Amino acid sequence: MEKIILKGCFLRKEKGKEGVKKLRRKEFIPAVVYSKNFNLLIKVPKQGLKELKAIHFSESILIEMEIEDYNQDGKILPVLIKDVQYHPLKEEVLHIDFFKVSLKEKIRTKVPLVLKGEPEGVKLGGVLEQLLREVEIEVYPTDIPEKIEIDVASLNIGSSLHIGDLKLPSKIKILEPKETTIVTLVAKKEEEEVSAGEEEAVPEVVKEKKEKKEEE
Repeated sequence: MEKIILKGCFLRKEKGKEGVKKLRRKEFIPAVVYSKNFNLLIKVPKQGLKELKAIHFSESILIEMEIEDYNQDGKILPVLIKDVQYHPLKEEVLHIDFFKVSLKEKIRTKVPLVLKGEPEGVKLGGVLEQLLREVEIEVYPTDIPEKIEIDVASLNIGSSLHIGDLKLPSKIKILEPKETTIVTLVAKKEEEEVSAGEEEAVPEVVKEKKEKKEEE
């Protein structure tokens, strides 16, 4: 699996709006490391976020976080990304949540499903529909795949692929039901042509007016 080393992190004392603003002016991003036994308030250098942005802050990438002033479990903590908060109007990271993992314990995480190949059915005019784009797995942190690739080249119109069709290493356990559909290839629906001029004729009702003779 892919692994990233995130250096230059520190424990932080800055809290509240003013403290966080001051922190960002110093080119740091506020963050929290969650774990079973404790939570750490930290600050992450903006420069170090470039590599994380390159992988789109994927939760399937193991990160070795180096916290300069933390020595309880060693300076380096193995973490995964839990959540990223962005500015509502800018592509600016405001806050990151990490969670510490044990390399000796299996965890549950989600990885993306990526299709590869051009299906035979698409060449014949069919449409490929991907119904599932990520899957939850149980695995050791060091064995997390960055993605799961699915070859769809042999799919024809009317064919589907399900979770049970995936062939993965035994160290990766998929937690989704085997019958869950991942992709299906359907025939292209023909558009129904409706004639604009076809309207039902509405009979015109003519009311006869009876003239009443005036009595003298």
